[in-house]
Amino acid sequence: MRVRHALTGTLAGAALVVAGLAAPAAQAAAPAAPAAVTCGNAYWPHRDKDPGSGRVSKPGSAAVHTGPYGDCTTVGYVAKDTRVYYDCYVVNDYGNTWTWIRDANGSSLGWIYDAYLDNGGSSYRC
Repeated sequence: MRVRHALTGTLAGAALVVAGLAAPAAQAAAPAAPAAVTCGNAYWPHRDKDPGSGRVSKPGSAAVHTGPYGDCTTVGYVAKDTRVYYDCYVVNDYGNTWTWIRDANGSSLGWIYDAYLDNGGSSYRC
């Protein structure tokens, strides 16, 4: 089992205020934001490297996307406890991992956020 770390929050810039200085106040630098999300298989190529599978663990259902970001187009939903089959995983610009999944018939579905899978998703990097 591989270990992955996901960013769970955002970093906040802090301004340092020093009383009694005549110099202009320094502006807090905001953390660098990743570029706009890129969706679609041309940018996130994948192939079936992983013989494994897992079950959707998110209550209700989990969205499947055209790319490994929540902002990418949702192409469908997979119900809780549904077994899905893995191709491989990627790490997006936010440091989150997503797995390309297939259904029981072998049909490609799309990218699903690994936190929604009972075993954390694929162990094979795309």
